[in-house]
Amino acid sequence: MYRKSILVVVVCSFLAVGVCFETSCFAWGKKREEVTAEPKVEPKAEPKIETKVEPQNESAGANDYLIAEIGSRKVYFSEINRIAQKLNRFLKENFETSQNWRLNFIRQYIAQIALAEMAEKEGLEKDKDVMEDIEKARQGILAEKLVTDKLLQIVIAEEDIRAYYQENKDKYRIKEKIKIDYINPKDQKDAEKILKKLSKGQPFKKVGGRKIVEVDSWMSEDMPSTPELEGIKPEDKKMLFTFEAGTNSQLLENKDGKLFVVYVKEKDPAKDRPLEEVRQQVQSELMRKTNERVITDLVRDAFQKEKVTIHESAIIENMPKK
Repeated sequence: MYRKSILVVVVCSFLAVGVCFETSCFAWGKKREEVTAEPKVEPKAEPKIETKVEPQNESAGANDYLIAEIGSRKVYFSEINRIAQKLNRFLKENFETSQNWRLNFIRQYIAQIALAEMAEKEGLEKDKDVMEDIEKARQGILAEKLVTDKLLQIVIAEEDIRAYYQENKDKYRIKEKIKIDYINPKDQKDAEKILKKLSKGQPFKKVGGRKIVEVDSWMSEDMPSTPELEGIKPEDKKMLFTFEAGTNSQLLENKDGKLFVVYVKEKDPAKDRPLEEVRQQVQSELMRKTNERVITDLVRDAFQKEKVTIHESAIIENMPKK
């Protein structure tokens, strides 16, 4: 961890300096062209989207060109481009459109190679910790490649999308909504008087008068119309949606002991959303669930074939005592 921190600091320091002055130790061609400053393109905070990786050129092709020389080793653009294609969509866009971003990316890549070459000459590859880290990195790369290859084989067919939509139709439905008014009785005795008058058919407006609190916004089971009603029991809140417009609830109470008599003045019933309206969401959720299933099956298969046993009881028993 200490060595990794040093490496990050060294590379970042090098890059910071490299932007400010010409670097003689890097051969960017016969003559280094002047770099025109561009506004920094910040990566956009969006989910990572993997892209397909282009095959690496073993030698310089017709459209390839020399990027750098590290001793006798020559680095061509095809090698850099192969690495860049593994970036998420937005970093890849920076690589393709920003001159300064591309130069910094290449400098960091070359610096890493040069530092690694120097480390090997100093015999650091024989260090026990380094050897262990290299092996862990190798295992991680192989595991990721295996999982990625399996996931790339997944094909979501139209019939799969339609079947998933039908099975989960309720999830995409526009939930029913109500608009309410309510009265806050002073106490239990006041509440009984209000409910008695309502039970005799007296209009809610007449019974409540100026005590009525009018709520103009719509309310659904997952969209409250007033913070006060958030404190009532979930089953009481759910019950409100069973009332038709023009009817009132029985006495309700929130967690702070405040009393309510609720009147449903408008009701908008639940509506199904057509598949075409929610297709992207359905496809995304289906893909996520399918990926999870494939990975779970793959791990289970690996555990069986490689005869894996995890001694969880030993892990729990040896946890540090608080």
